[in-house]
Amino acid sequence: MTILHRLSFSLLLATTLLAGCSSHTTSPEVVDRTATTSQNIEGLLRKAETLPATPAADLKLQAARMLAQNGDETRAVDILDSINLAQIPPTLAFEVAKLKTLLVSGSEDPAEALKLLDPNRLGALPVAQQAELGQLRADIWLQQNNSIAAVRELIVSSLLTLDPTEQQHYHNRIWQVLQQTPLNGIKSATSANNNYQEQGWFELAMMLRSSTDMAGRQQALENWSVLWESHPALTLPPAGLMGLEFDGEQLFAQRIGVILPLSGDLAKPASAIRKGMEAQIEVMRREGKPVPQLIMFDSTGVTDVTPLLQQARQQAVDFLLGPLTPSLINQLSSLPEQNIPVLALNSAEAGPSRPWQLELSSEHEARMVVRRALADGHRNLLIISPAAEWGDRIADVMKEELESAGGQVTGNMRYEASGNYSDQIAELLQIRGSAERKKKLRHPSQFKQYRRQDADAILMTAQPDPARLIKPMLNYHFASDMPIYATSHLYPGSPNPVRDVDMDGITFCDLPWLLQPPSETHRLLNSKGEDTLSRFGRLFALGADAIKAYPWLPQLEQNPGSFLLGETGRLAMDSNKRLLRELSCTTFTSGTPASLTSSQAATNKN
Repeated sequence: MTILHRLSFSLLLATTLLAGCSSHTTSPEVVDRTATTSQNIEGLLRKAETLPATPAADLKLQAARMLAQNGDETRAVDILDSINLAQIPPTLAFEVAKLKTLLVSGSEDPAEALKLLDPNRLGALPVAQQAELGQLRADIWLQQNNSIAAVRELIVSSLLTLDPTEQQHYHNRIWQVLQQTPLNGIKSATSANNNYQEQGWFELAMMLRSSTDMAGRQQALENWSVLWESHPALTLPPAGLMGLEFDGEQLFAQRIGVILPLSGDLAKPASAIRKGMEAQIEVMRREGKPVPQLIMFDSTGVTDVTPLLQQARQQAVDFLLGPLTPSLINQLSSLPEQNIPVLALNSAEAGPSRPWQLELSSEHEARMVVRRALADGHRNLLIISPAAEWGDRIADVMKEELESAGGQVTGNMRYEASGNYSDQIAELLQIRGSAERKKKLRHPSQFKQYRRQDADAILMTAQPDPARLIKPMLNYHFASDMPIYATSHLYPGSPNPVRDVDMDGITFCDLPWLLQPPSETHRLLNSKGEDTLSRFGRLFALGADAIKAYPWLPQLEQNPGSFLLGETGRLAMDSNKRLLRELSCTTFTSGTPASLTSSQAATNKN
């Protein structure tokens, strides 16, 4: 039994013992408050011997509860066993069976618990007890690692209640269990003899789980919605299905302070972030939504965050975006008290005032690439990265992420920009060793060269020019069949089939801003002549998401599993108040990212 299931039964048992039986058919027995608990129990049992079946069962149930509260579960079960369920009303029979089930479940006998809660043994129950019965049976199925059976029970319970709040609870639970169910189990369930509600849930889980990137999931959800337009999961979507429900309570700031360097080396990237914020605000204004006023604070050369906070308070700022500089962010985090909420634009160390964080980090992207390779079933990988500090840092992150998931790095190549890629790749793939073996053969003409066989895929970090040379060399050295997963460093930002055809077959992950059809914010910046399709252009997306996300930060923090679809990725929050970005992933096909080709094809078709 998992810890989650133990906790579930412990809570149910405590609730059952404290709540008492709400379906008594006789008045509660009055027991002398000065008597000991033992005397109370014995008094109840003696009284039960003189009464008909139903009031006797009622008193025995009270006695069993007292025994269970005192830790004498064995005797409690013996007393419950003496009650003939067939002779008492179904409502009371359910309370007896429920208590016994919880006591038996604590002794690790889920199969026996299922027998006790067999609906056929209990008779016609009121709707509320039928729903509760389904919840209990679902917990027991989960103990037996049968999540599909648990889902079926929860679906029945969800259909028994007319209370939207209760229905939402059931839908959330159904989706949570389906998300933890192996994909093969869901696939098998879709082929079973299901009713409308069951089939809809299973197909929803199957379609979304089979999609590996944000765009695919969104399309799968749209397809499912067309086929299942009357399904309860569409009427009351479970938490985490479509992201945040946009009717919840939001933050709203009338005056947002933006802490960015307005001059110096970082002024140009800071300007792009600011323009992204302004464009998102303009889109909100056009949609008739209330919009904040941006108040700029210059952090150029600032080494102490305190004066910036003083300025923000003097300007009556409601919310802060920024700063960019890690040292200033960490000062914010270490403050004993900070009464202005902050969304920092870089990572923050732990501290009493740790702010929310949104960042464009190469390390985060590297982890995404590794997870994509792992999701495709690869465990033994080679790493190719530039011989530079930033390349080493990303390679280390890839190795850490891979090994933490049970994979391993079987070889690595630190390429020199001015080096001989052919020689370096031949060494990585151990082709030279293969050639040496050829020299020793008696009949060299029969020899066939081959690459190393202890790796099944490649992780790569490379700028565009090296990437366009490395991929053909990998093909030349017998690695054309090895999948390659790369960070976005190889993609300049705009499609060019002639320039990038040599990268065909490489899968890489990047912002939806660059790999999906342009949003209203993106189109607005394009109309103003901004260079949005470039590595530098990614900063527009960061600024846009800072504005898009800030109203929903408390909900994202308080509701694990909820997310927001942003320009920089699908945004969800971890326990360190950091917005994690799930990126779009695509593969070069005929020199163009496939997601862009698909989007264009869909546009032309429509």
